[in-house]
Amino acid sequence: MIVVSIYIFIIFNIHIVKTNDCQYSTPDGIFDLRTLGYKNQPKYKNVTSSGSRFLKFSFNGCFPYSTTDTCKNAAACVFDEITSTDMLIARQANRKFTYTHGLITIAYTDGANSKVNVFLVCKDMESVQAAQVDDNTYLFNIESKCACPGKCEYTPDKSSGGLTGGAVFIIILVSLMATYAIVSVIFLRFVKHEQGINLVPNRSLWLQLGHDSIHGVRFLVAKIQQRNTYEKV
Repeated sequence: MIVVSIYIFIIFNIHIVKTNDCQYSTPDGIFDLRTLGYKNQPKYKNVTSSGSRFLKFSFNGCFPYSTTDTCKNAAACVFDEITSTDMLIARQANRKFTYTHGLITIAYTDGANSKVNVFLVCKDMESVQAAQVDDNTYLFNIESKCACPGKCEYTPDKSSGGLTGGAVFIIILVSLMATYAIVSVIFLRFVKHEQGINLVPNRSLWLQLGHDSIHGVRFLVAKIQQRNTYEKV
């Protein structure tokens, strides 16, 4: 089996660099683990085990994900269809990176006994395999062009952190109002030769609006006070 062969190969060519970052420097360029993951959900899910069709694996690069109460803040989980149980087998925080002869290996733990070895192979066509070696050891073999250092560049999700339509409208409205005010002041100062308070565009309109607003507030307060008096009686 290809996964087992790679596993034996790595044992004899081990060179591990421990890091908490999702970007790794290699002799062939920068490898970005974020390109093999999604935010808040696993990029690779429902991967059938090569040893048992009842085991379904999920894996996500860099970003932790949660699917059930027993698969929270995970890097990898396994679901047993026979018992209908989901189990966390790897966390993003416990990760070791290895780059040996062009092959990337990332070793994960769940913080306890489980260990997951993820082999990343540089290929143009994407595929994924998963298997359970023993009670506490699991393997993933992922072939992807993003496993080639320097081949893929991570692009943040535009939906998370982008501006909403309302925010864009407010920005445009404020910009138009500011432009109108600046142009009006320049016109009044250098064309009309106005000074002081007369530089305020449409000064009479704003004064009237201010007067009406104050009158409206006073009227509303009076109505509320009058209502409270009636209720006491």
